[in-house]
Amino acid sequence: MIVAGLDEAGRGPVIGPLVIGCVMLKESELHVLEEIGVDDSKKITPKKRAILVEKIKNISLAYKSLIISAQEINDLHYIQHITLNQIEERKFAELINSMEPSPDTIYLDAADTVEDRFGRTIKGLLTFTPDRVISKHRGDAIFKIVGAGSILAKTVRDHEIEKYKIKYGDLGSGYPSDPKTKRFLKDYYAKYQKFPPIVRTWWKTAENIVKAYNEGRTQKKITDF
Repeated sequence: MIVAGLDEAGRGPVIGPLVIGCVMLKESELHVLEEIGVDDSKKITPKKRAILVEKIKNISLAYKSLIISAQEINDLHYIQHITLNQIEERKFAELINSMEPSPDTIYLDAADTVEDRFGRTIKGLLTFTPDRVISKHRGDAIFKIVGAGSILAKTVRDHEIEKYKIKYGDLGSGYPSDPKTKRFLKDYYAKYQKFPPIVRTWWKTAENIVKAYNEGRTQKKITDF
């Protein structure tokens, strides 16, 4: 029996990609995940995640991550008019379909408010028929195999953000609540009147910056007279 666990990292940020991680093990070897200290990636420091992800890779039957760039997220929204949940459903299924061998049981961290619906939708997009698809909120904290997928996804996303910082400077964590991220977005838009391709432009944070900038320009033009 082959078991797969999937989770994402980067659902909420205004900057950077959404990354999905998938880890597969034989059911008889799942206990090893607990032995090496696998847990919800949000509870683990970046340094420990970097160590754990290598251990996970070494014991896994197969593992893979899928990076969905901010530009692709924007295109799917503006061109195909699909929601973030729908993007996740498509991409979770795409990643599972690419795994070899195909898993018998699949555990998911549910993105939908209705956890079972998330699993049913993804199952309907698969090119094979697994025995079970189990979708739970906070699946990364409930199932160690999902926690392993979470650690893989988070590690890959952190690496992508570091590459962006080399190119664009200190842009913070990429989350809307981060003052560094807000400052980077405001300064960049003020300078270029557009955002770099790493920004999800339909996030309210980005939209509000554009609105404030345009209102500021309008006010300046009025006071010029």
